[in-house]
Amino acid sequence: MARIPHGGAERWAASALLALVLSLGTASFALAQDAPRPVKHTPDPRRQPLRHGPVLWYEADDAPSAVPDFAEPGIVPTAFNAFVSGPVSRFLHPGRFLRWVGGGDRARAAADINALDEVPGSTWFTNRLGMYSLTDDELTGGPAAGTPLVDGPDRSEPWLIIGAKTAGVTPGFRIRDGRGDVWLLKFDPPHHPGMSIRSGVVTGLLFHALGYNVPVDRLVSFDRADLRVQPGTTMKLMRGQKVALTEANLDSLLDATNSVFGGHYQALASRYLDGIPLGPFDNQGVRDDDSNDRINHQDRRSLRAVRVFGAWVNHFDTKMHNSLDMYVGPEGQGHVRHHLIDFASTLGTFGDQPVPRFGYEFGFDVFPMLGRTLALGLHEDPWVRVTQAEGLNEVGMFVADPFEPHKWKPDWPNTMMANLTDRDGYWAAKILSAFDDRQLRLVVEQGGYRNPASVDYLVATLAARRDAIVRHWFAKVPPLDYFQVTAEGLRFSDLAVEKGYADPAGRRYRYRLAAVDHERAGGQWTAWQETGDPLVPLAGAPALTREHPFLAVECQLWRDGRWSPSTTVYRSRQNGLIVALDR
Repeated sequence: MARIPHGGAERWAASALLALVLSLGTASFALAQDAPRPVKHTPDPRRQPLRHGPVLWYEADDAPSAVPDFAEPGIVPTAFNAFVSGPVSRFLHPGRFLRWVGGGDRARAAADINALDEVPGSTWFTNRLGMYSLTDDELTGGPAAGTPLVDGPDRSEPWLIIGAKTAGVTPGFRIRDGRGDVWLLKFDPPHHPGMSIRSGVVTGLLFHALGYNVPVDRLVSFDRADLRVQPGTTMKLMRGQKVALTEANLDSLLDATNSVFGGHYQALASRYLDGIPLGPFDNQGVRDDDSNDRINHQDRRSLRAVRVFGAWVNHFDTKMHNSLDMYVGPEGQGHVRHHLIDFASTLGTFGDQPVPRFGYEFGFDVFPMLGRTLALGLHEDPWVRVTQAEGLNEVGMFVADPFEPHKWKPDWPNTMMANLTDRDGYWAAKILSAFDDRQLRLVVEQGGYRNPASVDYLVATLAARRDAIVRHWFAKVPPLDYFQVTAEGLRFSDLAVEKGYADPAGRRYRYRLAAVDHERAGGQWTAWQETGDPLVPLAGAPALTREHPFLAVECQLWRDGRWSPSTTVYRSRQNGLIVALDR
């Protein structure tokens, strides 16, 4: 879990500012870091010719490939790129400036999207909630649903400890269960028992439901008799040295965890991922030795959207080291699968000391620090009043107010998150809007909170933050979606109305139609027609011809005293299906 230096960020502001100034002299180098490896960028589908064929719903990125080399950048170069070279390169990038001056997003459009402005399934992302209904078992089981792993490590035999560490905020054990599976047992910080292990379980399930690859993380209760030490096992101490782990010093380690609840130890059991570990994936560029990795990571909507989902659960510790690539399948016949890991620093949890600024400022944030200096103490940052809920020791510093979705920040700046566009944010908010309060409660209950009031508080806070996020992005991009051809015509969903974020009374839409060619050009538009029903009658629509074989339907929403930007869909003359959507 992330920590800040004792004494606060301001004490090292001068040295960090000096590093920033020096980095300006290496601007050309920094610019290169924004896309460190040359890859072919997939153009925005809105610029691609219309086609009659089926829409792409799966990115074929699992072809057999050689096993890439393990790679894990050090913390120092990663931090320099996060806090210095990355922000400088984005600030000086001419394309970002020109797009911003032109009234658009600073970043170019995402590349991992299909013609309907959706993210296809891939080794990075699987469409789940928001695209399909999940059963309660799928929600609460996560990646373990439908398998024996849903119950955690197998208990047919005592768990065999094969490794241990005392470094970090909490100790941990690596165990092998009766099935032969290897798990990592994680404990809470001794001064905050029952906090991070529960949030880790809950947030892992939430991210799985959202569509990401995550480990199997389950809350487990066990007794001392359930553990055995494998002969020859060592434990790693604070300064890196190793000593033998024995049954005797195991007892002292367990006592130091302060993790006994109801007479039993509790921990988060995280199953080791299948395959060969390759290290974390970078938040920019591609993995050179993976032939399937063809899209810059900062251009993936599924990764950009982590900023939206991270804001929801306050997952501030999103640095690249909390991701992991695995090679799955026989060597030479398998492929790389990409995971997000370690969700213990979420829902307001922290290490051994509370840090209210998490989610509100970067670990080193120049402008807020300068503002505090210039304000001479006359201005108070909103996060200063963030505290733990009274009487709920299992819950971290997780609040619905203050919370502004577009101002949320991780602890380390992140290139892929910095490239989030309005269309990316809308896509993420649309998925979040599919999470109802009952489903939130089901997932939170998997954390095993001993106080029912903790569950109530977390469900209410998650729901309030979800609503704030959805309202923000639905205001940015008109939530007109899920167009389908029916016997009545072309019907669509106003998600703001359907999800309860807008009053259907007085809701107004307008539409117009045209016959267009493969380049979205050609025929004359009909006059605008207004309606209170999200339905476009197709009787009398412009005739489609060989030269103009697509029907374009442009829709707008009346709100805030004006018509919204357009959402345009295209229907094929050949198959009668919706083949593209532009926002």
